Amino acid sequence: MTTLTRCRIASDADHLSKLELEEVSRQLRELSPRLAIEEILADEGKPGANGASAPNSPARIARLMAGLLEQEFDALVVNAAYLPSKLPAGLTIGAITDRLTPFDVLISTNDSLLDELPESATVAANDIRREAQLLYYRPDLKIVKTKGSVDSMIQRVKGGKLDAAVLAASDVERLRKQDCVVEFLTCSVCIPAAGQGSLAVLVRSDEEHAKKAIRGINHPASYSEIIAEWAFLDHLGGIEGAPVGVLGSIEGKCLELEGMVASSDGRERIHSIIKGNVGHEVELGQQLAQEVLEAGGRELLQEIDLR
Repeated sequence: MTTLTRCRIASDADHLSKLELEEVSRQLRELSPRLAIEEILADEGKPGANGASAPNSPARIARLMAGLLEQEFDALVVNAAYLPSKLPAGLTIGAITDRLTPFDVLISTNDSLLDELPESATVAANDIRREAQLLYYRPDLKIVKTKGSVDSMIQRVKGGKLDAAVLAASDVERLRKQDCVVEFLTCSVCIPAAGQGSLAVLVRSDEEHAKKAIRGINHPASYSEIIAEWAFLDHLGGIEGAPVGVLGSIEGKCLELEGMVASSDGRERIHSIIKGNVGHEVELGQQLAQEVLEAGGRELLQEIDLR
């Protein structure tokens, strides 16, 4: 039987994406020492390409997936938190890597906890999910919509330009900046984005050799958790930019799924938790989404979709 001897695996060209690519490449080399891995930074060196859209933006992710479909490379590494709940036709998930800490973390001046930040403290949150939940927990906070790398956000806090920033724990860990973390934010404060903490390796659906080469690094528990999370998003309607959070966690054969929908201004937060058996990820995701919709989430999402 023919086997894949060379795999061109790509990521975006920003610093964090490079680290994610190296992480996956290292796992593949350990699994299949005879497999020649060629790392590709997508669009690097092409005039104007990297400035076309920010790393991990929907437009950028779409461009990377188009490159995979056009056979510019054999596999694509993407932070699972930024993938749409439905992939373009012709692409499939080859593997979901072992999940790092899925929660968000707080980085602050003077090592202040979230509850200890002064009234009207300026807090950077680079997505509406974090912003809405922070405002629900502490309406007095002044949320600053800051774009930029994780490193730049940390530097702004340490330089005194912001009182605090909320970031993905896994991003901070991959950058080896754990010493900057003041507090892990539990789901009672901020439920993570679907897929947060794991990397997804995409392949073309018809490339059986690539799928076989990649599937060995798939982490079954992380895969199950994230499939349930994506089912939750999909059943909600997949509204882009909506303040939605969901987290699956497996213990033994039990899958617990916790999800929420919030209003953009943080005044309302509809939240629910369900438990079920591993093997029924899609059904559990849909069931949780339906509970949230019926509890008032449908109206909140309709308001967001009309804006």
